[in-house]
Amino acid sequence: MLQIDALSHADLRRALDMGYCPTISRLMDRHGYKLRRWFCGLPSATPYCQAGIFHGENAGIPAFRFYLKDEQRVVTCNAPQGVQYIRDRLHTPGALAGGSSYVNLLDGDADTVAFTVATREKTSVYARLGGTRMAVLILLHPIRVLRMAFQASAEWLLEEWARFRAELGRRRITHAEGIFPFVRILSNVVVRELQTMAILLDIYLGVPVIYSTYMQHDELAHHFGPTSRHTLSDLRRTDARIREIWRMVRLSERRDYDLVILSDHGMTPAQSYRVLFRESLGRTIQTMLDRAPPVGGTQEWRAVESYGEAGEYADMGPRVMDTVRAVMPPRRKMLRSRLSGLAAWWRQHYGIREIIMPEKYLVAAHHDVVITYSSCLALVYFAEDSNRLTVQDVLASPRRRHLYESLLAHDAIGLVAMLDADGSVHVSSENGRARVSDGQLTVSEGSNPLEMYGTEPVAIRALESLVKQHNAGDMVLFGAYDGYTIVSFDDQVGAHGSLGGDQVWPFLLTPPTIDLAGVKLEDARDLYSTVMRGGTGRESRKAADTAQEHGMAT
Repeated sequence: MLQIDALSHADLRRALDMGYCPTISRLMDRHGYKLRRWFCGLPSATPYCQAGIFHGENAGIPAFRFYLKDEQRVVTCNAPQGVQYIRDRLHTPGALAGGSSYVNLLDGDADTVAFTVATREKTSVYARLGGTRMAVLILLHPIRVLRMAFQASAEWLLEEWARFRAELGRRRITHAEGIFPFVRILSNVVVRELQTMAILLDIYLGVPVIYSTYMQHDELAHHFGPTSRHTLSDLRRTDARIREIWRMVRLSERRDYDLVILSDHGMTPAQSYRVLFRESLGRTIQTMLDRAPPVGGTQEWRAVESYGEAGEYADMGPRVMDTVRAVMPPRRKMLRSRLSGLAAWWRQHYGIREIIMPEKYLVAAHHDVVITYSSCLALVYFAEDSNRLTVQDVLASPRRRHLYESLLAHDAIGLVAMLDADGSVHVSSENGRARVSDGQLTVSEGSNPLEMYGTEPVAIRALESLVKQHNAGDMVLFGAYDGYTIVSFDDQVGAHGSLGGDQVWPFLLTPPTIDLAGVKLEDARDLYSTVMRGGTGRESRKAADTAQEHGMAT
């Protein structure tokens, strides 16, 4: 199974029509492969989807980043300990037992892992990167290593050329990520070559199940957009690696393999919140809290952000400028003014090129309000209260009500969803209110708030499931969606995580030996039994539902 991360069904169809994926096209035209669209569930993010695909359970994963009120910490899937937190809470047997996991967030109980973040048993970083086995593969393929060196140079030049053209044309759609050229080289060249070599070896050895993620599309689509020339052109290289794997599959004498190609979720074109409003969502919420009506005898609230400033990397450069300006003598007004302007320009336009700075997550010892960003999905927690708050709790407090109403009126916020005291889900937009209970949506005021995002029954059920997750935010925010672009709270021009557009509609390409006709695929965990375990029909749905209930109980 080969996962092309974040490639939607619609974008794959576009790439096929434009000739970027000749191997996939040949599989469909000559070998009877069937392409179908499926619904991945919410959040439309890799941790949720891979947990469902590998284990058939994905409860308790409300976003790529979320907050734990009881532990007062943020779980982020950019950090190994965050993914390990999710892995440790999966108890259903993994579908990759006895097989291999390459470039995945989770191991799925695989015996062999490489570039896999979280595993069942505690292992060293060296082992998670593939260990001695991967090192030997590099030594045995000097020609591929030389090709990697050449491609790395070309990749860096392409990135710098794209950056230069954007600066020259004054086209700023994201803040430049100084480290991104190195991330691009690592993912698009080094990792892609190494994982392909490992897959080819596994097929030769007859490993029973192999699952690998080609993550390059996700990286480029976030940075350039899912329909950009950069993103679509890179699919040609992934397609070439699939051609190598397909050739090895046909030559395999040890095992008769089925080759399945899929994506875990899609991607929707996005506008960066920070580019639009010149500040982060957390700073916007802080301003809203500062303007909230005071309550006698209570401490001033403080918003605590957990996000990646300047494209998910530390905002240290501009802060250094701010610090130097602050210690300057008051009489040096001109120099102080120039330093202030330089810090503002740096923060707004270019980010930082320090490759050693980690992703920033700021959680103070005393908590009031915590905001976590996950692309076009944001979670707001009233962290001073250890209980999950309902819409009644929020409206009963003047300050919380003020924040809620201010968010609804903000141009970048499309939906605000909260639990209702009766166990249903309360969904609000600037123009309407609705209630969701048992998969049924009832509009209570104005227009249907989900009208733009999708009113299909499967979308309504997914929204209800997301908001009801025990560790979801007290307020769940979706970026504003106009039918084509969605607002991303991270600094991205391609987004996923919520409803709206192609982000919830990935693809599945299966050989004639796997018949999924009539099988409903309405959540990533449905693939666990229908594809990974080889079942179909009602029994598969029942197995997936049983696994999900077990996960929720845990």
